[in-house]
Amino acid sequence: MMEYQVIENINISLSYHKLSLEIPPTAKLPLPGQFYTVRCGETKDPLLRRPFSMHRLIKRGEAVHLEILYRVVGKGTEWLSRCKAGEKINAIGPLGNGFICQEDIANVILVARGIGIAPLYGVAEAVRMRNQGARIFILMGARTKERIFYEKECSKIGRTFFYTDDGSKGFQGSGPQLLMHLMERKKLPQRFCMYACGPSHMLRDLANISEKLDLPGQVALEEHMGCGLGACLSCACPLRANYIRRDKHWEKPSLQWSEDRRQVYSLICKDGPVYDIQEVNWNDWVV
Repeated sequence: MMEYQVIENINISLSYHKLSLEIPPTAKLPLPGQFYTVRCGETKDPLLRRPFSMHRLIKRGEAVHLEILYRVVGKGTEWLSRCKAGEKINAIGPLGNGFICQEDIANVILVARGIGIAPLYGVAEAVRMRNQGARIFILMGARTKERIFYEKECSKIGRTFFYTDDGSKGFQGSGPQLLMHLMERKKLPQRFCMYACGPSHMLRDLANISEKLDLPGQVALEEHMGCGLGACLSCACPLRANYIRRDKHWEKPSLQWSEDRRQVYSLICKDGPVYDIQEVNWNDWVV
């Protein structure tokens, strides 16, 4: 638990904001996909901390700034949006496991909906740092064109395609539908690594495409959390027992197995929030 000084806190579009915090010199630096739990208030209301993924790390001289993208949706984020430069914010992190970005990745596709672009932007920058020649494609969407944001920023790191539910901007349909549309028209490479963040039904459909076409992918799950530390068990997620990925990056210390070892649950705050796209049991996860 540390105090982070607010450097900047700006409204970038509608209810979307960008918060910049100065990371204390003794603090551990986060990886793309990891998150922080922030105390959003000066009293016990709201009681629970709010989880926010790392968006970007910016080095300015000797200082390192952590950027967080967030959307105002309730009392906690409303309080956060009023924080001013110079004030202090209490945060715990970095928590969870981040995305794995291999140095030999040649083609990367990011699929985001709404605030789902927040953790994926850091992935693009990490890939670019490792391989200047990597081709990056971004599929960015929302319900309507008014909810599309971060266009200029996305265009700086890759070729961007937009989609909306009503067709008011870009492709009419979902992210997975746009992905198939672009592949069928050969506007995307046939082989690529996919990174995604958004609603569970979108991630499920991307997982189906990944399995059908044998495409590797990783997803960041969005879920309400009580403690963010693995104690409350409120963020349990079903996994596919035969597809679990455990290595030095993803140790998964909080797996909960059934007696017959046929069912297994994972705590998103400890084992995630990033998973291999084939690990999650989407049939049980998506309601």
